[in-house]
Amino acid sequence: MAIVAIGSIAGCANSLVPDLNNSAITDFQAAPTGAAAGAIAVGMVRGCRDNLALFLENMGVLGREGYEMGVAQGDLPLYVIGPMTPGTFFVAQLWTGEYADLRAANTVLDALGKVPDLTATQKEALSGFVQTMEAFDLEMLAASRDTFGLPIAVDVSPTGNPVPVASKAQVYQHILNLLDSAQTHLKAGGAAFSFTLPAGFTGFDTPATFLTVNRGLRARVDILTNDYATALTDLAASFLNESSSLATGPQFDFSNNSGDEPNPNFAPFLYASPALVTDAQHQADTSMLDARVQQKLVTVQSFTLDGIISNVQFTLYTATTTPVPMLRNEELILLRAEAELETNDVTAATADINFIRTTSGNLPPIAGTYVPTANLPTLLDELLYEKRYSLMWESGNNWISMRHYNKLNQLPKQLTTERIFPIVPYPLAECQARSPQPSGCTTVNGS
Repeated sequence: MAIVAIGSIAGCANSLVPDLNNSAITDFQAAPTGAAAGAIAVGMVRGCRDNLALFLENMGVLGREGYEMGVAQGDLPLYVIGPMTPGTFFVAQLWTGEYADLRAANTVLDALGKVPDLTATQKEALSGFVQTMEAFDLEMLAASRDTFGLPIAVDVSPTGNPVPVASKAQVYQHILNLLDSAQTHLKAGGAAFSFTLPAGFTGFDTPATFLTVNRGLRARVDILTNDYATALTDLAASFLNESSSLATGPQFDFSNNSGDEPNPNFAPFLYASPALVTDAQHQADTSMLDARVQQKLVTVQSFTLDGIISNVQFTLYTATTTPVPMLRNEELILLRAEAELETNDVTAATADINFIRTTSGNLPPIAGTYVPTANLPTLLDELLYEKRYSLMWESGNNWISMRHYNKLNQLPKQLTTERIFPIVPYPLAECQARSPQPSGCTTVNGS
């Protein structure tokens, strides 16, 4: 019942074809029913889950949170030295699955009016859910392609010509429009969805509670588009709550069941960057590192591959069934601190930073005016430190945030030949489908 990413075909939005092995989509196309529409909506949860699992790993390496050090894979130099070309294997991983989701979303939204066994209210709720998940996929695409832009007008025939590439500003405006349209639908969606969401969405499985997720996702986009005042408004409408657990939020479940997928981030070849240990601050008694280091990392036997050395591994995903968070309360509080800082409310920003420092890191609070250090000369740098340790290996945050503030040159390097890549090109199949080729069909050399 889930949507399966079409990994072997072109990544071009117009080259995506309906997965003929997917019963949910084909059943819905043959006879649009509420059950089939709900199956596609739930399938989008799985699609977004699989896309995020790949995204956080690849962006985590690009942001030097960790390394993929599998000898059999042999791809570590592609991540740390490059160059990154449209033919680089993981480039398509960060494209095809997301566009498969978008095509499925358009399939159900286009025919929803013909579904005879859903009420108008149920259709509103389903539309709001699907549009929010569309926006979630597009946020990942936009983060990886940044100034290259993206094809967004993809609700067209898969056999037609490739649609135009929209600019970065147009892409983010499209995401905002989707989220706002979804908000309108969710508000009119009644008390319950017509479909059952996975267990990881418990607490966020009604139109009203899922709307708080929608607003949190919008706040992410507000921050990346420098609309900090609106971010504060959206965060106020999200599920941000200092009285709740920092882990509160929807999460994507994995399983070992037949037909499902295990969490790919439970893997022995994924190592953390040693810089996460050496850069960590100390707790109040100075004998212990940041509590997040203690909780999320473990020291192991040192391993060297292609000149990269690490003796640290992640403990976030301790089994193949460990879920991955979609969005957490802790991130929302950090986004609020970011918005407060960028709107010159230093007092409020410091309070939120201190809440995360003390609650999550068990670090001493900032007392009074921020005191610069050699590694963290400004309060913004301190905030980026908190985001780095609170969100490590779960959202690609470090690469995205450091690029946003033009600080990619501060990411740690181990090799003189190592390069940091600021953007990911389009996949080869997308480029082959286009003439002339857009700027995203280029080799990224990094620096």
